Amino acid sequence: MDIEKRFWKSIYYWIRYYNYQLINIEKNENEIWLINKYKKKIAIFRKEITSTQEIRFDKSKILDNYEQIKETVQFDPKIVELFYFTDKQLNITEFIETHPVKIKCNAITEDKHLEKIISNPFLTRTIVRKDNKTPFYYRKRVLTRNFIDKYMMTFTPMTYLLIAVNVIVWLIMILYLNHFSDIKLLDVGGLVHFNVVHGEWYRLITSMFLHFNFEHILMNMLSLYIFGKIVESIIGPLKMLGVYLISGLLGNFISLSFNLHTISVGASGAIFGLIGAIFAIMFVSKNFNRKVLGQMLIALLVLIVLSLFMSNVNIMAHLGGFVGGVLIILIGYYFTKNRNLFWIFLILLLVIFVVLQIRIFTIKEQNIYDKLIQDAMLDYNYKEASSLVSHTIKKGYDDDRTYYLKGLITATTSSRAEGMADWERGLKNHPDSGMLNYELAVANRALDDNDKALKYIKKAVKLDSHNNDYKNLEKELRHANESGN
Repeated sequence: MDIEKRFWKSIYYWIRYYNYQLINIEKNENEIWLINKYKKKIAIFRKEITSTQEIRFDKSKILDNYEQIKETVQFDPKIVELFYFTDKQLNITEFIETHPVKIKCNAITEDKHLEKIISNPFLTRTIVRKDNKTPFYYRKRVLTRNFIDKYMMTFTPMTYLLIAVNVIVWLIMILYLNHFSDIKLLDVGGLVHFNVVHGEWYRLITSMFLHFNFEHILMNMLSLYIFGKIVESIIGPLKMLGVYLISGLLGNFISLSFNLHTISVGASGAIFGLIGAIFAIMFVSKNFNRKVLGQMLIALLVLIVLSLFMSNVNIMAHLGGFVGGVLIILIGYYFTKNRNLFWIFLILLLVIFVVLQIRIFTIKEQNIYDKLIQDAMLDYNYKEASSLVSHTIKKGYDDDRTYYLKGLITATTSSRAEGMADWERGLKNHPDSGMLNYELAVANRALDDNDKALKYIKKAVKLDSHNNDYKNLEKELRHANESGN
């Protein structure tokens, strides 16, 4: 067994897959200390050991300095596990200790000893598998001081899971939708003000896993891979998921407060929340130098610049996500450090939420389906517009403007009489529509049926007495009738 390579490779995989952090290196690099704060474990890796006397000394050193060790690692260790990489046959059964801390020793002279220690069969095969990498490669990865490298090598299952979900949703859309029109994105869960205020709250979540095109998902997944791994490596998978989802929700709420007639999809709001979380972590930890801060600022700037060259960029969602990520980290940090600041930031988040709800439900809504119909008409795509009308009526989101547009489409593609029939059908469903009454008044006047036109315009004026177009038409028709009499 190549002791040097197994020594550094094992440490590397403990950091990568078991979420351990490097805290101490002996001068000759023969002894490396790792900690896992979540499991409250310490792992000590040693090489070039020749006798059991050295193991006895290590055990005594741990017990004699136990209080100092607790102070250094900032938690009360449950287990201290020592791994001795050696070519000597050592009897380690006598060195088991349970009080004040459980001490477990492992002598590793062959690959099969590593296989017994590691419960995960995949990880076992990965470590003992032969590869062309040198001990120096693994040593360099373990001892790196680069902020990005240190966290990028950590195994982050939640980040990979989120990427997988986004990609699977994308592939399903490719297979079943073929192309991503606005109406299809709307049907599968895209975020839009009109639908949310009508009770479709699920769109706040589903929209985070939808994307406009390949460039959109590619950029978002690359960003999620980088920033997700960094945040998850620092705070853990569940907390990272919390930051991701809550930031995405806040970004979506801000988007709903300002964007009334656009469909918003994508993970970018949640990703900007991860970026905000990183800046907040750097602020509260005070362990990051100017170089690291500069790297993060450059990464943020590059992401912003690249997003500006993409279509359908939701700046408000990005801003909301970033603010959400910052606040969530500050709330979590000050919960144990400073309750006054904890309550300040929590109240601030709640105030933002309440203000956004008031804004969302007080601004005048715009029927997104009518807008899509009108956009198709402006492009002279009347077939698509007609299909959208039918879709809107079937979904139950039609209003008087839907039938107004339907009548225009029919009048353009078929005949004026059929268009008027559409407006009349619209009046049966929306009898209090000033718009449809007005259009029928205009249409009947064009047919020289002033009596019928006057009947419709009177109702239109009654419904909206402040509309000058309605009042002017009523005057014209009254005057025409009086002149005719």
